[in-house]
Amino acid sequence: MIRLVAFLILFVACSQPVIADNKPLRGIVLIISDGTSQELLTAARCYSAGAEGKLAMDGYPATAFVSTYSANDMVTDSAAAATALARGIKADNHVIGMVSAGSTNAPESLLDLARKAGWSTGTITDDSATGATPAPFSVECPDRNQHSLIASKIVSQLGVRADIVLGGGNKWFHDMSQTESYGSDDLQVVRKTEVELRNRTILAFSRWDDFIAHVRAGHALEKPVLGTFFPDVFPYYADGNRTLRLKDMVDETLQLMLRDKRPFFLMVEAGLPDKACHQNQAKRAIGEVMELNAMMDLLKAKLPLDVLVVATTDHSTGGFAFNAPVPRNLRGEALLAESPISKGSTFTWATGPGGSGGPDPATPRQGSTNDPLSSDHVQPSAIYGRSSQHTGGDVWLVASGPGADVFHGHIDNTHIYALLAKAIKGEGKAQVIKSETKKTSLP
Repeated sequence: MIRLVAFLILFVACSQPVIADNKPLRGIVLIISDGTSQELLTAARCYSAGAEGKLAMDGYPATAFVSTYSANDMVTDSAAAATALARGIKADNHVIGMVSAGSTNAPESLLDLARKAGWSTGTITDDSATGATPAPFSVECPDRNQHSLIASKIVSQLGVRADIVLGGGNKWFHDMSQTESYGSDDLQVVRKTEVELRNRTILAFSRWDDFIAHVRAGHALEKPVLGTFFPDVFPYYADGNRTLRLKDMVDETLQLMLRDKRPFFLMVEAGLPDKACHQNQAKRAIGEVMELNAMMDLLKAKLPLDVLVVATTDHSTGGFAFNAPVPRNLRGEALLAESPISKGSTFTWATGPGGSGGPDPATPRQGSTNDPLSSDHVQPSAIYGRSSQHTGGDVWLVASGPGADVFHGHIDNTHIYALLAKAIKGEGKAQVIKSETKKTSLP
């Protein structure tokens, strides 16, 4: 009996995670859930599974609070926040990839650092590929609204900074009637701006089925890939009128990147929570957080152990509030309906179109007569605005994988860049934890 107990103790001890020192990372995934406050995450958790429910990110062991002010404003916009994450600098609001509209140079992007280290690189979004969050990783531009210019710059950087760019914004790149992959000379943006691509061939896809066929044919990232699958921003998945999901784009891209054998850096934006929050639409916002959650569940299932995953938001939007009293057993659609106790809306906003008055003080609160269970229902807000405002509070961060423990405490969004840069260069703590069982002899 004593020998058996001793054997079991040794077996358990040898089955515990073993730290493999100095093994390089297999990759990094940086997730940015645009405009997603901590309170919105709580609402999504309760909506999907009740007060005891969990999201995929709740299992991430490393957490931090993040400050987000920009170079010229206490409250950042997406362009400045993404520039901080991509470049490690404070930028003026509305500026892409550099400090200010008058800047003449810009620091290296995380994509640059990864390419120098021999990694493959990519960005994925359900916003336009020219949007303010993905763009600073690939290009520099004085104004986030110059989509045609940003598109031309993205094309010029394909194969230079980014191996793969997926998202919406097809109208800025080429004709939606194009359904096959084709060379860079066929891209509308090249004809418009006469970008010199030095005879590089870009595989450009506007139909999801064509992109899947390319992946399933066994290709790696031999040529730069541009996939733009909607004219502009993706429709809300919660509305039920689209089938392509964020997790699908991530799944197929991971197949390309893992097949490529090089380490990889991938930035993934869930852009639609922010869009819904700007319109005071809680059902859409929660639905898009659940799409984020589905994508993070996929990562948990598909990623190797030696990949670092960092998830955060660029800012919070709308001043979303989850208001008491709320019966403990409520979940799902019941949370969107009129509260059985307060007889009002459980979800409200600080600013936005749900406010009373507007340009005409006699105008009733927008959306007040809508069905509260419809996806486009507008909840009440305290102050009217055609679009709600961003807020300046600190935001959340979670991380998992080798080196995740360096993300802790209170940090600035530029610090996220610094920590990821060290991980790419192999200067940070990038130990890989594996579960191994060693053969052991009985004493």
